[in-house]
Amino acid sequence: MDFLFREGTFFWLALAVFLLIIEGCSWNLTTIWFAVGALGALVASQLGGSPLVQASTFVLVSFVALLATKPLVRKWKDHPFTPTNGDRNIGRIAQVLEQITPSQPGRIRLDGVDWAAQVHDNVTLQPDTLCRVVALESTVLIVEPYITDASH
Repeated sequence: MDFLFREGTFFWLALAVFLLIIEGCSWNLTTIWFAVGALGALVASQLGGSPLVQASTFVLVSFVALLATKPLVRKWKDHPFTPTNGDRNIGRIAQVLEQITPSQPGRIRLDGVDWAAQVHDNVTLQPDTLCRVVALESTVLIVEPYITDASH
């Protein structure tokens, strides 16, 4: 237990644990580099480094960890959008099964499949009318009234 009483050791250990807890709660890769830097400073304190050496180690290791993982993070964050079956329904025409109002979602049928649907505009869609899918929010299709062009 002598190692906990070396200058700075407890601080760097507590900081690393705190930063790892924050990272574990967020999963946004915002504090992981600093947690690694704190562990580097912890090692420096165990080797007898002065507070200046410990702080420098913290900054340097954090910076190197950030540079080393930045390409991986960019690749992970910039992952290309993969359409789902729901996304492929945008722009398609469906039949309203249950009344849909801005305050009350309803149901629509598209290619024999029933979907939860809602409207964003101040409109009400009645059963047995047609609607157009304009967006997808989670598993709910956002729809608008479908107006047929009588000239065709």
